[in-house]
Amino acid sequence: MKKIAIAATLGMFLFSCNSKNKTEENVKQKTETPASDTTKKAATSALVNWEEMPDLKAIGNFPFITAPQGLKINDEKDGLSEVFDYETMQNYTGQSVYTTEGKLGILSFDGESGKNFNQKLFDKSVYDYFDQIGAKKLYQGDFPKDENDQAKLEKNMWSGKHRTSGLMRESDAPFAVYAFKNNGKNYMVNIQSNSAQGSIFIMELQEFKQTIKKYSAAQMKADIDQSGKAILNINFDTDKATLQPDGDKIVEEIFALLRANPNLKLSIEGHTDNAGSATRNKQLSNERTNTVMYSLAGKGIDIKRLKAKGFGAEKPLKSNDTEENKAANRRVELVKI
Repeated sequence: MKKIAIAATLGMFLFSCNSKNKTEENVKQKTETPASDTTKKAATSALVNWEEMPDLKAIGNFPFITAPQGLKINDEKDGLSEVFDYETMQNYTGQSVYTTEGKLGILSFDGESGKNFNQKLFDKSVYDYFDQIGAKKLYQGDFPKDENDQAKLEKNMWSGKHRTSGLMRESDAPFAVYAFKNNGKNYMVNIQSNSAQGSIFIMELQEFKQTIKKYSAAQMKADIDQSGKAILNINFDTDKATLQPDGDKIVEEIFALLRANPNLKLSIEGHTDNAGSATRNKQLSNERTNTVMYSLAGKGIDIKRLKAKGFGAEKPLKSNDTEENKAANRRVELVKI
């Protein structure tokens, strides 16, 4: 009898333990599931459902807004203070940050005719305007408290020809975010003001398109057939005429072009930007084109089919006023003879 009692007691103990484990497992599953759902909802909220955004009609052209009476747009040209053909912008939706890319226009507002900037006039005019045309307001308020969101929004700082502009994390500078569609395109708007100025950042969303062409013999031939020349960016060591590895690859393509077209003759013409002295630039461009020419001759191309000449900074494609333009001016042209 004692043995039976002990066995029964042991069975009840094991059943109790199994029941407890199952109960704890069920509780764990129930508490984990909502957390997972919350994470998914938070991720979803970071996006803007463009199918639900208002499609606005008859609101004019980009940037869709003018200065109200009593205010002016600083350095205004085509309705903008600054414009960037491609930029990125961080947009706070109230729960998280939504990143967009595309054409960015900046409108910087000040008082008209020497008057001080009127923040109340700016806010009332601009917010009423976007509300009346039917744009969707995604958020209005102060900077978010989340440090990660703050760090993302502080990336909204752009340096243009006239000024550096961006969202400011200040106690007296709340901001608002709007979204709308127009003429088949999507737009995001960030608006902010303080006692000294008002700013509107409006982006026409566009997916980035890669425009860099691979330097292939076929592409060079197509360019030469179309315009009589191919424009190449061949990389050399700094202030030297030594080809870098990617420059060697381009010379291989020029060799393939000449080998496939035995009647083609080329003038290899070198150009620089305006950095440094004119004498050194011309000397360097001469040395570099000679490097290309003699490299091709060393591969078996008859040197009688080739000419080499350096022009330095004498023939720029663009004004040497930005790093981007200077990079475009540093080039080698293959001109058909």
